[in-house]
Amino acid sequence: MAKVCKKFDSVSEILPNKDCVRIKVRVLRIWKTSSFLNPSEVNSIEMVLVDEKGGKIHASIRKQFLYMFESKIEEGQVYQMSYFSVVPQTGFYRTTLHPYKLLFQIKTKVVAVKSSDISHHGLTLTSLAEVCSHVHDYEFLVDVMGLLSGISAEREYVRDGNVTKMVVLELTDTSGKCECALFGDYVDELNKKLGKTSSGLPVVVIQFAKVKIFRDQASIQNVINTTKIFVNPDIPEADAFKDRFA
Repeated sequence: MAKVCKKFDSVSEILPNKDCVRIKVRVLRIWKTSSFLNPSEVNSIEMVLVDEKGGKIHASIRKQFLYMFESKIEEGQVYQMSYFSVVPQTGFYRTTLHPYKLLFQIKTKVVAVKSSDISHHGLTLTSLAEVCSHVHDYEFLVDVMGLLSGISAEREYVRDGNVTKMVVLELTDTSGKCECALFGDYVDELNKKLGKTSSGLPVVVIQFAKVKIFRDQASIQNVINTTKIFVNPDIPEADAFKDRFA
């Protein structure tokens, strides 16, 4: 007979040897990955979860369980979840610093709940100086915030036979400056959000971005389907950032 889980686990303390993981979390980001041989086929659903203490963990729904969970989980919503496999988080461009990730199983339970005590954005900000200090491609995704102090002309280039839009931003915070390259649909999304801003330099947040080294210089790039962009977000972190610059 399965054990009943009483209290919620802290995301930061999840370990593989626990009989039952039970968490209350907000889905910060959710996206689909395509099958390598058939890009039109969904291979998995990936997500980043955050709890009320700010702990974040990656979770995956593999193809064989998509039918059970795909329609149950929405980005931004809060859920009680329980019964997962806990496995090491490996590979490049990991979304969180957590050493483990969660795999949904046939017995995984997902229940939608209301909660105002879990962050809507779950930012873990890295200073631009720290980003620029990297001398190798950094294997974890980062969140950064800066004033949009410069922007290149939009240009196109050919990648894998496809024409892709590209724009390069210069972001500035109190520690320094860093370039950020955006590709594809992210260029249109940025233009749309900048069109709604008022006077003054906008505050831009790039969440889940990768750090790339090119010609010994570190810069930031978006990750397709994973990165989130905010312009002048109405959040305490952005208000504090503006106060420091004022």
